[in-house]
Amino acid sequence: MGNERVFAGIGGIVLLAVGISIGVLIGWYSGPDRVNTSMENALSEEESEIQQRLLDLIDNTKIDENLRFLTSEPHVAGRPQQYVLAEWVRDKFTEYGFDSSEIVTYNVLLSYPSEVDGEESVVQHLVYNDTEDGYQVEYESQTSEPALDETGKDKDVLPPFNAYSANGIVEGELVYANYARVEDFFALEDLGISVQDKIVIARYGKIYRGDKGKFAAQFGAKGLILFSDPADYTVLGQPVYPDGLYLPPTGSQRGSCLDGSGDPLTPGYPAVESAYRYPENGSTYLGLPTIPIHPIPSVNAKYFLSLMEGDEVIEEWRGGIEGLTYKYGPGFAAPSNESLVRMRISTSNQRTDAWNVIGTIRGSVEPDRYVILGNHRDAWAFGAIDPSSGTAAMMEVARAFGVLLKEGWRPRRTVMFGSWGAEEYGLIGSNEWVEEFSKNLDNRAVAYLNIDIAVSGTYTPDFGSTPNLYNTIRAATKLVPDPNPDEFENGAVTTVYDRWSLRDSGEDEPGIHDLGSGSDYAPFLQVVGVSAVDYTFVHDKATIPISPYPMYHSVYETYELVKNFYDPDFYYHQASSRLFAEMLRDLADSKIIPLNCAVYADRIGDFFTALKEGETGQKMVNDGDLSFDFMEDAVENLKVKADAFENYIANTLDKSDILAVREVNDRLMNFERSFIDPLGLPGRPTIRHVVFAPSSRDSYSSDKFAGIIDTMFDIDNNTDPEKWGKVEQQLAAVTYALASAAHSLELNMA
Repeated sequence: MGNERVFAGIGGIVLLAVGISIGVLIGWYSGPDRVNTSMENALSEEESEIQQRLLDLIDNTKIDENLRFLTSEPHVAGRPQQYVLAEWVRDKFTEYGFDSSEIVTYNVLLSYPSEVDGEESVVQHLVYNDTEDGYQVEYESQTSEPALDETGKDKDVLPPFNAYSANGIVEGELVYANYARVEDFFALEDLGISVQDKIVIARYGKIYRGDKGKFAAQFGAKGLILFSDPADYTVLGQPVYPDGLYLPPTGSQRGSCLDGSGDPLTPGYPAVESAYRYPENGSTYLGLPTIPIHPIPSVNAKYFLSLMEGDEVIEEWRGGIEGLTYKYGPGFAAPSNESLVRMRISTSNQRTDAWNVIGTIRGSVEPDRYVILGNHRDAWAFGAIDPSSGTAAMMEVARAFGVLLKEGWRPRRTVMFGSWGAEEYGLIGSNEWVEEFSKNLDNRAVAYLNIDIAVSGTYTPDFGSTPNLYNTIRAATKLVPDPNPDEFENGAVTTVYDRWSLRDSGEDEPGIHDLGSGSDYAPFLQVVGVSAVDYTFVHDKATIPISPYPMYHSVYETYELVKNFYDPDFYYHQASSRLFAEMLRDLADSKIIPLNCAVYADRIGDFFTALKEGETGQKMVNDGDLSFDFMEDAVENLKVKADAFENYIANTLDKSDILAVREVNDRLMNFERSFIDPLGLPGRPTIRHVVFAPSSRDSYSSDKFAGIIDTMFDIDNNTDPEKWGKVEQQLAAVTYALASAAHSLELNMA
C-alpha cells in the first residue's frame, strides 16, 4: 500500500475538483420538533422533481434479485466468497457511473473453527467408569445444523462457533446462569452458588455474547456454553422453520466474542502494511476471550439442563424448553452425579484480509464534504437478513443515484457508499477505515447512515440516531409511501410515518432510540464524532419480545426465509431503500445541512435530568459529596446557544451569502465533534464520545454520559481510595464537552 494509498474513493477527486474557490464558496425519545432546518431548505421545482424521481427509481424487483445473488453462497469475512462479493459491489458502482470505486484491503486477525485431534469443537457429557480411558462419552452436541431448505443443501457452511474463543479442553460441573449478565452472576453468589472452576451454561439474549464470556471469566468460570432458548427465539404455538419463521430446535447462533471493536492486533490504528501489531498472546491487548465459549442448539441444551442438580430457578430465569425444569446446579443429579461436562473447543485465529469497497459520487459545489451510506457485507452463513437485506437495499439506492447521475444531476456534496468487510467479527472493516482516514473524516464528514439490516420484521420502522438527525428522519418517513397501506382501515396510513406514528408509544412524535454499538455507525460516531443514523424495519417487539429476530446468525437465515415469510414482494425492502435514498439526498443536496442542534441540546437536557434525579446522581451527591452545579449550568447554556443558533438559521441567515452558508454548515457538521474526548472513556480509550457510548456491561446498548456511569458502577464495593475522584474527573470532562459544544454555536465568534 505504502505512499500510493489514498483516501479511498475521494483521494485525488478533491484535488482535481475546481478547488477551494468553488468548493468553499459556491433506552427512546419522543418530543415536539424544534426549529427544523430541513423545513428551511424549501425545494425548487427542479429539486422536488429530483426528490420524487429518486423515490420512483427504487425498484423492489431489483432488490429481490440482489438478495437472491448475495445469499447464494455463505460469505464469511476473509473467505473467498467475500472477495467475490467485494468485486461485484465494486463493479456495480462502476457500472452505475460513480466517479470512483475501489476495494480497500486491511490485514486483520479473524477467527475460524478448527479441529482438535481431527475432531470438531463439541460439548460432551462424560460418564466415568473403570475402562482404560476412565470415562465414556454419553452424549455430545451436534457439530452442524441440518439443512432445511434448498439454499442450505450441499453448501460449505462453517459449523457453529464463537469467534476468538479460547482454545482448550475443559471439564467441570455445570452451572446455569440465565443470560450470563453481571446481575445474574451476582444473583448466583447471593444464593451461595459459585461458578469458580465450573462450566457455565447460559441463554443467548439481553446483552452482547462477548460480554457474557467476559463476565463468566471474571467470576471464575472455566468455560461458557451458550444456547438459543425457545423463550427468546420462538413464539409458543407458532411453527418453526421451515414451516414458519421461528428458530427450530436444531438452530445455533454464531457470533464473535471479541471485547472491543476493530482489528485486535492494531488497537487505535489502521491494520495497514506498516502497522505495528501486538503479539496475539501478549498481555497488552485484552479483547480476546480467555475461556472456551461455544454455542449449542436448544435440542442439545435440553439434554444437559435436564440432568441438572440444585434448586429450581426463579420464574424470571425459566426458559421455554418444553418439559424441562430449569435448575441452578452445580453439577448433575443422581444417577449422573458423578459425571461431568467437557468442552472440547478449537478456534484458529488467522491473519487474513478484510475487504471494504468504497464508491464515490463527487459533489458539485462542496466536494470536500462527505455524506456516507454504509452496510457490511460479511455474514456468518447466508445472511439473508443480517446483512444481505441491507446490502441488497443499499445497492438499489446506489443504482438509483447512478441513474440520476447519468440524467445530469449531481449532489451538492460528495456522496460515499461503504461496503464494509468483517463487521461480524467486531466492526473491523469500518473501524480500520475510520482509523486510517480519521483526519479526513474529522474535517469533512457530514453524517453517516447505516443500513445493517433493511428488514427483520414488517410491523414498524425502528430508528436509532443522534438527536440532530431526528427531524431529518421524520421528514423522510413523511415522504416515503407505506409498503402495505391495506393493512390499516379507512385509509389511516399512506406513508411510513403514518405507520410509525400509529404503532409507537411516543406522545408527540414516534420515538427514536439512542445509539450504542453493534454495527458500523459506532466508529464514525464514537471515534471521530460523525452524526449517525441506524435503521431497520422490525416486528412488534412489545408482543413478540425476540431480539433481534428469530433466525439471528443461524444457517437458516436464507433467501427462502425472507421470500416465504418476511417480504415476498420486497415492498418493505423498497421502503427501506427509499428512506435511505431520501435522507442521503437531503443531507447531500440541501443548501443548509439538516442537522438540528437545538433538538440535540434538549435531548442532552433530558439525559442530565435523568442522571441527576436518578439513583446514580443521588448517590454521587449524598455519598460522594459531588455537585452537579457546573454541569447543570453547561446544559442550560448549551440549550440557550443552540436555540439562538437555530433561530438565526431560520430567521436571520442570508442564504444567498455563500460564505455565511458555509460557516453555518461547518458549525452544524462540527457540533458532534465537541463531544469527543481525545483521552477516551475510562478503560476504553478508543471510545471517545462522552454523551453516547456503548454500555460497558452490554456493548449493544447505549449509556448516556458513560464515563460517569462506568466509574459509578458497583461503587459501594469498589475499594479504590481514588474512586470518587475518578467520578469527579468524568463529571468535569462531560461538563467541559458541553461547554465546548455551546462555544461552537456562539454567533459572535468567527
